[in-house]
This record gives sequence, C-alpha cells and structure tokens, in this order.
Amino acid sequence: MLAPSAQVLAQARPITTYEGTVGDASVELLLIHDWQHDGMGGYLFTDAQRTPVPLEKTPYAEDESLYINVMGDARLPTSVIVLQPFVPGAKTLRGRSVDLRNRDQRDVRLERVTRFSSDARDAYDGELLQGNADKRFYFRVHARKPQGEHSGRVGTITVLDRDSGAPVQVLDGLDLFFYGTDTLELVDFNGDGTLDFSVMPRRADDPSRAAEHRHYYRYREEAGGYGREPQLEVLAAQGFLKFGSGGSVSLRPQDSIDYRAGTIQWQHYRFVTPDTLELVSHSEERF
Repeated sequence: MLAPSAQVLAQARPITTYEGTVGDASVELLLIHDWQHDGMGGYLFTDAQRTPVPLEKTPYAEDESLYINVMGDARLPTSVIVLQPFVPGAKTLRGRSVDLRNRDQRDVRLERVTRFSSDARDAYDGELLQGNADKRFYFRVHARKPQGEHSGRVGTITVLDRDSGAPVQVLDGLDLFFYGTDTLELVDFNGDGTLDFSVMPRRADDPSRAAEHRHYYRYREEAGGYGREPQLEVLAAQGFLKFGSGGSVSLRPQDSIDYRAGTIQWQHYRFVTPDTLELVSHSEERF
C-alpha cells in the first residue's frame, strides 16, 4: 500500500500506451519503463480476454530488438513479443508475436496513444488501464498533467464490464493522485468476490501533495455500483490498514508501536456480512 506521505513523483516510471493488432486481433499494449533497473515491463490487453496480462520485466537496449514475455500463465510465459527495433516511447512499434507453445508467429503493429511521464517537460491527457481485474469488472482512470508540473491528476474512474467491454459506472468530479497502473489499489475488502479499491486524494490547499488519508470505495450489489465506505475510512484515520482474505481487516493504530518494549499492537476486524464490519480480536507483534 502506498504510504499517505507519497508525494509528487509517485508515477516516476514512464508509461506508454499503444493500440493496434497482433495478427487479426485488436490489442492494447502498456509499456512501463523502469529507469532504476533499465527494464521494460507492462501489460497486454485483448478484446478476447479483457484483463491486463503482465509482461515480464526485461532488460533492453535502444535501437535493438526488445524480446518481452507475455505471462499468460502465472508460472510460465505463453508467448513472446519481439519489437524491432525498439526505442522507449516510439510513435510506432512493429514486430511479431511468437506463441511459445506451438511457435506460431503473428505480425505486431502498434501506434502510440498516450505517454504518461512525470517529467515536467511532458504533458498528457488520456485514459490508463489499471493493473488488475476480476471476473466481472476491469478499470480505467483518466489522468492529465500540464507541462511544468510533475504529478498527474485523476478526475474520472470508469468501471467496465468484462463480458461486453461496456462502461457500467463512471465516477467523476474526482481530484486524485495519479500512480500509473496502481492508481486504484484493488482489493476485495469484504470477501464478496468482487474487487473494491482505495485511492489517494490530493490536498485541497496544496494539490502537489497527497491528502492525509486514502478514500475507500466498496461495491454494493443492491446499489449497482461503487461508493465510499465510511467504516474503513474511520479506521484508516486511526492508523495503517492491512487487508486479508475472507473480509478480514487489520488496523495498526498510530500509537501502537512501543519501541522500548519492541511490540506492535493490532486490532483485527472482519466483514461479518458484506455490509457489517466488526472488531473480532486483538494481537501483539514483536520486532
């Protein structure tokens, strides 16, 4: 979880989005440039699956071919995309996709859509796929940044149907920090099988800084969409939240660390129903 103090350069890794085709299939490719490790990673998104499939982070050299594995299986890559030659942020990408199971090859043709960069010389205004999805939904955010600034602003979150690709809910009028493909921290808070999410708002008095606490949004079947979850926001105002399986939520209050004794106090909650959060136990952790 991103700390509430995370500031301007949270989205320091440039992200370039491309649209085009692999063979006859329409695709979206997100390339995330990790400057620190000189690696290129990201996600592949197809209309057939409508879920972000991770690309294995790979070393690269400019003006040489980039070979990047598509991790269609959690344990092994299912295909490799070869881009020849490769330059980060290029307007056009050409190459081939090789299915590693049967060695079938298809042409790759991609055109740049948006480049998201925290460099003050760059500006952007576009939608970005988020890096997780569930059986029902996937998510996009709309972010913009003018030249001369480092941090991007998210004004809209769009929830889309996995089966049809159609928008099912648009949350707009927002003022959130942009953290690239991790702008939405996607977690099933209450164990109902549908992803919920938290976001980091910007401070109203200083938009270059993050607000003190995250906002939490939970999916409500009866309401047909996502809305703020006050129970979690009350807990978050008291300290650090950690989410577990089955609707479990652990709170580490701000004053819970005793450095002299070497202990941390935790409060453990659980959504006993999709709407009801209750305190179930306390524990002590030694360090």
